[in-house]
Amino acid sequence: MYIHEMIRETNQLRGQMSPANEAYFGEMVMYFRSGSSSLTEAKGEEVLLTLARRIIKYQEKNISASELFGDDPKAYCEQLADDVLMKKPRSLQDKIKYYTMIPWVALTWVFFIYMLTGFFSKWFGGELEYTQISTASLILIAVLSILLIEGVTRFLGPGTKRRTEQEQPHHQSTKYNPKTVGIYLGITIAIAIVGLGLTRLLPAFTVSPWDSLIIFAIGIVGQKLIFGRKSKS
Repeated sequence: MYIHEMIRETNQLRGQMSPANEAYFGEMVMYFRSGSSSLTEAKGEEVLLTLARRIIKYQEKNISASELFGDDPKAYCEQLADDVLMKKPRSLQDKIKYYTMIPWVALTWVFFIYMLTGFFSKWFGGELEYTQISTASLILIAVLSILLIEGVTRFLGPGTKRRTEQEQPHHQSTKYNPKTVGIYLGITIAIAIVGLGLTRLLPAFTVSPWDSLIIFAIGIVGQKLIFGRKSKS
């Protein structure tokens, strides 16, 4: 859809809004069209159109925009713009897809490593090396991969610097919240401890380098076919 088509539909939807919703949406429009966000003009208009559609949809259910997005439209738009830049999911369907994709990719490349280590001995004149893999270790890798991505996007995402500058005086140095870092570390350690405990309960299995190669290939193909498709707005 072209920019002028999105603007036209957005304006039509805006005309259907209640006075309170229209005023709320007006602040969203001002944020994205004033250049306050780092999104392109086309992406900004796409976001505005999506927001307008949601407001109208919930307005018919007697749910106001402030109830839907919160009392501060600017703060919501800032977070939304950051999420769009980081390609973070907003809908439940996109969240399920996103949090399935992370461990899928992580485990795919874990089996790539198993494949390489298994073939190394053969390449150097020995026998194929088989690898015993704990089911608990795979679960642990899947969970920790999600925590890692969440930690990186939280502390190094595009909105981190701006939020820090807003929360701290300009003369103070930029630093992370120790409490939040501590919570992440505590969760990670707890999961690692649980994972070690599960190694005694869950079975282990042995894979050959060829098995790892097949699993890696399936993972790559699945990554392209399942997660490579762009979600519709």
